[in-house]
Amino acid sequence: MRLAESAGDGRTVGSESYWLMRIGAVGAVLGAAGAGLGNLLHPVTPRDDPGGVAAAIAHSQHWTLIHVVIIAGVILMLAGLLGIRHSIPTLGMTGALTRLGMWAATIGTTIGLITVVLDGVAAKQLADQWAVAPEPAKLIALGLVSANETINFALAGMFNLSFAGVPFVLFGLAVARSARYPRWLGWVAFAAGVGSLGAGLVQAFTGEPSTTSLILTIIGPTVIALWMLVMGALLWRRASVVLTPPLHDAHLHTSAMSFTPVKRDRAQTICSRCPSPEE
Repeated sequence: MRLAESAGDGRTVGSESYWLMRIGAVGAVLGAAGAGLGNLLHPVTPRDDPGGVAAAIAHSQHWTLIHVVIIAGVILMLAGLLGIRHSIPTLGMTGALTRLGMWAATIGTTIGLITVVLDGVAAKQLADQWAVAPEPAKLIALGLVSANETINFALAGMFNLSFAGVPFVLFGLAVARSARYPRWLGWVAFAAGVGSLGAGLVQAFTGEPSTTSLILTIIGPTVIALWMLVMGALLWRRASVVLTPPLHDAHLHTSAMSFTPVKRDRAQTICSRCPSPEE
């Protein structure tokens, strides 16, 4: 039984790393699918038109639900990154890259939660109040919607930097260095992370939506979602290696099992030739 549960790299079916890889594989796939689906279903809001933005939010019946799906996907993707970290060497430069990547992704997920509260919950309530407000109060209500959108846009830029940007730059380099996955996958994540860094910086310096930031925020997250889907499948397969130890490990284990009774029998034979205490 132990032979079937042990692996050549020291991990076992019951080990923490094994289960983090399994859970991370599922999280990577479901998270990428959820975040991708949420972004696809997210209503398009007009640019430079506060009234149009408020109307689009107010008329969307699933605005809050869509944002909850997106943040749930982000949290699951965080679990996927943790599983990837445990599937590659955690020593030296590679380990440092994934550790820093996990810290950045954790910060990014936290910012993402705050962003969803503002964009998915607060914006919806403010827009609904604007829609039913009497005409004299509509201008004030619209100002509240615009103020919330300004704060949300600033946080979205930081989210791009801290979750879609820095973590995938670092994990991309780590995957490319690890030799556990195809090297080109690492460079794909690196490129997507650089693009997301660019989107976050453009958002931070302009303070408002632009064509450049719009293009980058479409390309970067899409590539990252596809990358997580592929890595999730590979991570699941890599965790399965735990169930199939290398041949030389099995041979050593078998030899040790067969040698133990021989030593015990020989010891019993030697002792049987010794005089008993009564003699």
